[in-house]
Amino acid sequence: MNKYISTLALCSILGLATGCKLEAGSGQYISQERHNEMLGDEDVKPGIAKAALAKTYVMFQEYNTSHDDGGLKAFHLFTDLMCEDVAYTNTSWFKFDYQIGNSEANYRRTRTMWRLFYKIVSNINLYLETYYKEVSTDSAYLKGSAEPLAIRGIVFFHLVNMYQHTYKGHESLPGIPLVLTTSPTDKPARATVEDTYKQIIKDLTPMATYGQETADKTDVDKFVAAAYLAKVYAQMEDWANCEKFAAIAKMGGNDMISEPGRSWAIKGTADILWGADVTSANSALWASYWSHVDQFLKRGYAAGGHKKFIHNALYAKIPATDSRRKLWVNLTDYPDIAQKIKRQARNKEVEMEDFDQMKFIAGEDGMEQDYCFIRVQDPILLEIEAQIEQNKLTQAAANLNAFAQKRDPAFVAATTQADLREQVRFQRRIELWFEGTNWFDMKRWKLTINRDVPNTNHPVVFTMATDDNKFYHMLPISELESNPNLKQNPR
Repeated sequence: MNKYISTLALCSILGLATGCKLEAGSGQYISQERHNEMLGDEDVKPGIAKAALAKTYVMFQEYNTSHDDGGLKAFHLFTDLMCEDVAYTNTSWFKFDYQIGNSEANYRRTRTMWRLFYKIVSNINLYLETYYKEVSTDSAYLKGSAEPLAIRGIVFFHLVNMYQHTYKGHESLPGIPLVLTTSPTDKPARATVEDTYKQIIKDLTPMATYGQETADKTDVDKFVAAAYLAKVYAQMEDWANCEKFAAIAKMGGNDMISEPGRSWAIKGTADILWGADVTSANSALWASYWSHVDQFLKRGYAAGGHKKFIHNALYAKIPATDSRRKLWVNLTDYPDIAQKIKRQARNKEVEMEDFDQMKFIAGEDGMEQDYCFIRVQDPILLEIEAQIEQNKLTQAAANLNAFAQKRDPAFVAATTQADLREQVRFQRRIELWFEGTNWFDMKRWKLTINRDVPNTNHPVVFTMATDDNKFYHMLPISELESNPNLKQNPR
């Protein structure tokens, strides 16, 4: 990490300074001298800073070293495939993650994700030192520094969960090194999980408190920060704060019912809180998220037969009255839907098989379709879960009925805490299926991954506790070699 960050800082300086655009996407660049001069103008400085931050957002989406190394959506893919709700043909990229066999210290997954996330951290630290070095209580400072801090908090949240067990019950275990400066001599040891979460909360809270809503869904705004804070507090089982920030986050979007072939364009799609604007200029094509999930494309890995399915055991639990059953192929109950989607497909050779997903279809934009990082349904359901855990059962039941009955008119919320808990967990599993949430949820719920059920459609079958040491990732060898203060995870 320090080995990587020390060389990264110089490159980032060039990106943030000498190559800084006047406006994000404007195509107009300024020199180092002009950049420094403009920083002295308090009226111009926010625009310069915002343009520089745009470079960091690109990292959440762009292709890196291999076709399973494509930013935050790659993280969503490999983590959900480690669980039980997504079955896979087990024939291409991500198959070793699916087998729980891609987490050793010398393997690519642990190296590439560490490198990506700490690259973002390094850029954020440099950004803060360049534009917000002098700490202030001025409102302009608080608002301006809140966005990069929130980005760093989101990254730390992903890192600590990848390299350690969930928060509750593991507070004193080593978490991750909290790199907060650009100094190449700064070689921090792993902070405890508790201290790591304190830093995450410190980073996310200003945006959730002082931030504003932005029209551009590519930005981390007030509602995105609040959504991740709710997720953080859920891991900590701090249900009062989880409820508080989930309630803020849900104001950033509108709940909508997903149908087969729904839109994933971040502009004009009411339930998307944060995503990436994918275009012909920045699409990763074969390495893209859509290549891996959408079998209806004319080309791509999924179109080539490497499909992802819903676990048939999970599908069997979805009531016949729930409209979300139609998000997956069911040739017995919904043959007309399957045929309609096939007629619309670019891939005319696609085979429609039971349990195929029809939720993630790129449509006319193909591999240039946008990426969704988080939807408003995540905090909506977290708020309900937090109410249940605080024994606010009447309120929770009313909110759960309001959410679920849009999708299943026959749904009736339970009356006991235990039954309500199971209901909201099930709602999260089917509503947020394959969106990068299930792995986080299974870890904090401390549930066992169980693919070993009768007639399963999983080709790789096992049971594993989510607090098993095989379920987290080992630190990369290169980082242990460059930082003597880092200690490896036990196996």
